[in-house]
Amino acid sequence: MRIALTYNEKRSSSEAEAEFDSPETIHAIARMLASLGHVVTPVEVGTPVEALVAQLRRLAPDLVFNMAEGHAGTFREAFYPALFEHLGLPHTGSPASVLALCLDKAMAKKIVAAARVHTPRAQLVRRLDELRPVTATVIVKPNFEGSSKGITQASVVDEPARLADVVADVLARYPSGVLVEELVDGMDVSVGFVDGLGMLAPIGYSYITDGPHQIYDLALKQGPPERIDVQVPARLDDVTTSRVLAAAKRAFEALGVVGYGRADFRVTPDGSVQFLEMNPLPSLAPRERDLYAAAAPLGKTPRDVLAYIVAAANDHVGSGLSWCAERVADKKR
Repeated sequence: MRIALTYNEKRSSSEAEAEFDSPETIHAIARMLASLGHVVTPVEVGTPVEALVAQLRRLAPDLVFNMAEGHAGTFREAFYPALFEHLGLPHTGSPASVLALCLDKAMAKKIVAAARVHTPRAQLVRRLDELRPVTATVIVKPNFEGSSKGITQASVVDEPARLADVVADVLARYPSGVLVEELVDGMDVSVGFVDGLGMLAPIGYSYITDGPHQIYDLALKQGPPERIDVQVPARLDDVTTSRVLAAAKRAFEALGVVGYGRADFRVTPDGSVQFLEMNPLPSLAPRERDLYAAAAPLGKTPRDVLAYIVAAANDHVGSGLSWCAERVADKKR
C-alpha cells in the first residue's frame, strides 16, 4: 500500500511539544512500515491545512498511518483524523469522535464509570469560582492533555489552603479546564490493546521520583528511560490481574476505542482498580516500550505490532477506500 505517515515533529523540549515525535521515532516507524512492503511517505501536519490537503491529494494514499497529536484546543488530537475522514481517507486508530472524547478526561471518566469501572472522585474546574472545597489529597491536572503535561510534584495538594492557588496556576496555563482528582495511593498499571492481538498483559511501572509524591509526572516521562522500570506482566496477583483486564475491557468498549490504545489505572494496595484515563493514540516510539513490551510475551516484535495496526485499519475502512480508488483512477487516466 501507499501509506502517508502523519506526525508532529518534536523540535524542542518544551512542554507544548511533549507529545510530539522525534525525528528518530518518525524514521524508525517509517522503516518498519517499509519493511512490511509498503511505500511510506512521511507527512508533517504542521503545514497550513490547505497545503496538507493538496499534499494528500497528490499522494492519494491507500492509508494514513496517523501519529499526529495536533497543536491546540480541546479537539486537537481529533482534528487531523476528522480531516482524513472528511476526505474519505482511511486512517489507523480510532475515529475522530473517539479521540475527542478520550482527550476530555472528565467526560471519559463519566462514561467509564457508567460501565461499572471505578474511577477516583473528581471535579472539573473551568473557572476558579467553580472550585469546591476538598478534604482528601488531590492531584490537579489539565483536563485536555496527555503525556503528563502540566503535572509536576506541585500538582499534588495535601493542604486544602493551597488548592485554589494550585488550580489558578494550572488554569492560567491550561484555560480549557482543570481536573481536581482524588489522589489514589497505589501502583501505576496500564493495559494495552491491539486489534488482532486483543488485550495485552497489564504493564506495571516502578520509578523513583524527584519529590515526595509517587506520581508519574512530566519530569519522569521526559527524563532518561532508565529511571522507569516497565514490568510486563505487572507484579499483581491473579485476582487483581483479572480485575484490571476486566476493567480495561469495559473501558475500551465504553469509549469505542478501535485499532489500538492504552488504558491507565491505579491499583491500590488492597487490589482496588481505579481508572485514570484512556489514550487512544499512545506513543509508538521505541523508547516508550509500553505496547511493544506488552506484545513481546506473545512473540510479537514492534514491526509485528505495526502490522496489526495497519491490518486493523484496513478492516475498518469501509467506503473510505473509494476516495483513494478514484484518485488512482484519475492518475491512470
